[in-house]
Amino acid sequence: MDKDTKLLNLALDAGEIMLMSGAETHRVQDTMLRILSVSGRQKIEALALSTMLIVSLPREEKGPLSMARGVSDRSVNFEKICAVNAMSRSFVAGEITLEEASQRLSEIHHTPSFPAWMRVLAYGMTSGGFTLVYNGTPLDGVAAFVIGMLLGLTALWNSRWKAPYFFGSFSGGVVTGVFAALFHLLLPQTQIGMIIIGSIMPLLPGITMTKAIRDILEGNFISGNSKLMEALLVACAIAGGVAIALGLFPSF
Repeated sequence: MDKDTKLLNLALDAGEIMLMSGAETHRVQDTMLRILSVSGRQKIEALALSTMLIVSLPREEKGPLSMARGVSDRSVNFEKICAVNAMSRSFVAGEITLEEASQRLSEIHHTPSFPAWMRVLAYGMTSGGFTLVYNGTPLDGVAAFVIGMLLGLTALWNSRWKAPYFFGSFSGGVVTGVFAALFHLLLPQTQIGMIIIGSIMPLLPGITMTKAIRDILEGNFISGNSKLMEALLVACAIAGGVAIALGLFPSF
C-alpha cells in the first residue's frame, strides 16, 4: 500500500470514528481535509454525508485517487471525537508519523465504551431527574427511574440483537407506555403524564436535531435535511410506541 492510499485510509478512519460517535458532518469534513493537507497537494476533496464518506487526492502521474466508505453505526461518544481531533492536530503539526497516527486511531476505535451497568443507571437517572424537573412528585421520579433503567436494558438488548435503527425508538416507546400505565394502575396517586414525559427523555433525538440545524446553517443541506428527517421519524416512532402501549389499557 503506497503512502497516498495510507493517507486516504487515515482520513477515512478518522471521519468514520467521528461520524459514528455523533460529530457534525462539517466537523468530519474539516478533520479529513486537514489530514489530507499533509500531502501538500492542491484541490484535495473530502465529503461527509450522514452515512457516507468520500475523499479524493489528485495525482499527476496516475490521475486522482478517490475512496469512499459507508458508515451505518451511529452513537454518541464525545470522548472519541475529542481524541480524533487531538490526533489530527498532532499529525498535521508533524508530531507523529502516518503509521503512529493509524495506530492511535486503531486504539481510539477499540477503546471500550462505558460499562453496561453504568449506561443502564444513566438511563434511570436521566428519566427520574427530568421527571422531577418537570414538577413530577418524588413517587413519579422513582417510577420514571425504574422505567429508565428498563429502557437502558432494552437499548442494550437491541444493540446486541442489531435491531433496525427505528425499532429501538419504537420499542422504547412501548416499554415506557406499558410500565407507566402499570405504575399508575398500582399507584393511582402517580401522574402518568409526568412519568411518560420524564421517561422518554433519553430517547428523544435532541442531539440529532441540533446537528441537523448546525449542518443546515453550515450549508450542508443534504446531511442537515436527512438528519432533520431522522429526528422526525425517531420522534414518530417513540410516540407511536407509547400510543400503542396505552391503547392496551382501556382505562386510558
